[in-house]
Formats: sequence, structure tokens, C-alpha cells
Amino acid sequence: MKYISLFFVVLISLLSAHNPAKENLRWKQYYRLGTVYSNSSSLGFSGYSRIKRTTKTRFMDLRFFGHFFENDSEIRIRQKSSRQFLSFENTYVFNTLIYEKNTMLNIDLRYHYNQGLGLLLKKSEKGNITTEFGVAFDNSDYLNTEQKTTYLRVGGSIDHSINPISIKFEIDYFYQLSELVSSSSLSRLQVLNEIEWEFTRKFGVIAGMTWDIQEGESEPSLFLTFSFNNPLSWKF
Repeated sequence: MKYISLFFVVLISLLSAHNPAKENLRWKQYYRLGTVYSNSSSLGFSGYSRIKRTTKTRFMDLRFFGHFFENDSEIRIRQKSSRQFLSFENTYVFNTLIYEKNTMLNIDLRYHYNQGLGLLLKKSEKGNITTEFGVAFDNSDYLNTEQKTTYLRVGGSIDHSINPISIKFEIDYFYQLSELVSSSSLSRLQVLNEIEWEFTRKFGVIAGMTWDIQEGESEPSLFLTFSFNNPLSWKF
């Protein structure tokens, strides 16, 4: 039931009224399939899918990310939206909703929400550099507990492309503001780094790393995937 509710929330947000001709509306889809390796869990299977919707002043996307090992899994479903802040072209407000499972960090299910202000530090045809500041809230294993955790979030991203190679780097730091439970801090650093070689306009190969660093408990996951991306002709 919780996933059905999430689907309808996302669907309603995507169907907001707009003028496609004036807003330069664009949809795009992305898919990846390959392998992933972690020192603690050996070799596994990696999957990724994403749908992105952009206009001149708004951005929305829904993505699924998963690493599946024999005894462990890392799964993340994320919906993010942002819009230009007032008339400041390089400033935007955003909100992000995430459902996450990571058995390597003993997280059976984590519901996470963050919002704040973002700055577009550099924008060009070859890529972007952004930084974001805000607050975040989550509830681990929220079906069985009422405890919620509050954080201060700072993040940034770098995208750069020189055909046929593109590079992406993302980093997020969550500093726990609420009281510690059992003297255990949930402050964490999340890192994503990947490099893609596009051998056609639609197909490519991506090698990368994800790493959730929390009190030294985790190890990086290294992945190699085949990728596919394609524009969509949707008008809503």
C-alpha cells in the first residue's frame, strides 16, 4: 500500500498544469544493467532506471537504483523535484523523497525526505556544477518505530562531458541534529562517482562507485553497467 501511495503522489506532481510550447518541455528515460562488486559481499547484480522531466524553470525525476548480492542488497527509490527560486536564474529550491534499503548498514527500510536551496555554480553545454544546502528528516524501519531523525544536509555535484566521455561526481553529507540513540550517530557521507563512454547516442558503458560512509561500517561498491538513454515524446 505504501508504494501505491507513493506512485500516486509522484504521478499527481508530474501532471501539474503547464504550457509545453513555452516551457520547452523535455522527457528522457535511462536504463542500466550490469555487475557490482563489494569486498564484503563479493560479486552481484546492478540495475538502474530513471525518468526525467525538465522545462526552462523546473526539474523532476524518478529513479530506481539497486545493487543485489547473494546475502545483501542496496536499494534506493528516489523522487526529486526543483524549480527556479523567484527570478534568480541560477538559484533553485528542491525537495527529495527517498525509500531506501541497505542491509550492509543494517537498514531494513528507511524513509527519507530533504528540502532546501540549491545554487547552479556553473552551467554550460559540457556540464554543470551545483551545490545544495538544506534540512533532512528520516525514519529507519518506520513501520515498527515512531523515532525520527533530523539532519543538516550539504551536497554538491559535478557533471562534465567531452564526447564520447562524460564524468559525474556527487557528494552528500548529513549531520545529525537530533539526539543520539544508544550513542550511535546516523551522520553519514554518501558518494557517487562514475565515468561513461557513449559508443552511440543511445548506448554506452558506465563504470563507477557508490559509498555510504557511516561510522566506518561500510565499504564502497564498484559497478560496471551497460547503459541506454532515449528522449520521450510525452507532452504532459
